[in-house]
Amino acid sequence: MRLLLPSPSIADHPPAAAGAAPVVQHLAVPAYAHPVADAASWAQLNSSPPGAVGIVVANVASGPGSQPEAAWASVIHAARAAGSHVLGYVDTGYLGSPSLAHPDGLPTRSGALGAQAWLSQIEADIEAWYQFYGADLGGIFLDEGTGACGPTSDPHGYVDEYRALRDRLQSAHAGGMTALNPGIAVPRCYRDAADVLVTFEGSYASYTGAADVPGQDYEPLRWTPHAASSIWHIVYGATTTEEMAHAMALSRQRGAGYVYVTDSGLPNPFGGLPPAGYWAAEVAHRGS
Repeated sequence: MRLLLPSPSIADHPPAAAGAAPVVQHLAVPAYAHPVADAASWAQLNSSPPGAVGIVVANVASGPGSQPEAAWASVIHAARAAGSHVLGYVDTGYLGSPSLAHPDGLPTRSGALGAQAWLSQIEADIEAWYQFYGADLGGIFLDEGTGACGPTSDPHGYVDEYRALRDRLQSAHAGGMTALNPGIAVPRCYRDAADVLVTFEGSYASYTGAADVPGQDYEPLRWTPHAASSIWHIVYGATTTEEMAHAMALSRQRGAGYVYVTDSGLPNPFGGLPPAGYWAAEVAHRGS
């Protein structure tokens, strides 16, 4: 997962009205720990109380890898048996859109550039996930999502492609969930682009408005999602249980039905679960 700086045009969700119904929350975990190298994280995750963990993202090799692996099949099956939707990680490369760091856009694994090259890789990865682990797979996590509706030449081009990916997934794999991760607040055009949108991925300092880098603080949506269950916030670098509890409380106030908070920080916040005591406290602090 990579952070994009919020766009000045991004829209936001008005604060919840006083007396609004409490937000029902589930934990949604980017579980990128290898099931052999860090079996303890997977055991801790899959032994969580029933109903606590709604989503688990499996990531073999920035995607499904080149062949099925027994160790991954085992933990994916266990996560599904524990009641989680297991989503396979797929990199979307911002659909090849240009940035200051990459004026020609990011290359695919083969080195190709452009939206069509990325779409071909994305669709191949989705099918590989289902071919390798389909019996236990609950959907797809589309990472590195764009934060704009489309390029100047096609104002809704990006969001239309994400919506089409969702529709093809659900047509080919009934009930398949799509989660899209722009990592920032996005315009209203994204309201129906996926079942779940990650509208914040960043540090505890950014989530609480204390970041020392301009433009990285949390920004709320300026439109109303269908439900809290369509919004997911991911917060890393909350180093104490007190910071974790604060971030969890903020996530409820901000209407996130899915949330994950970890004490780990960059460069790899998602390489394993937080310590057992921290995790138990996080489970206890989710809104219900």
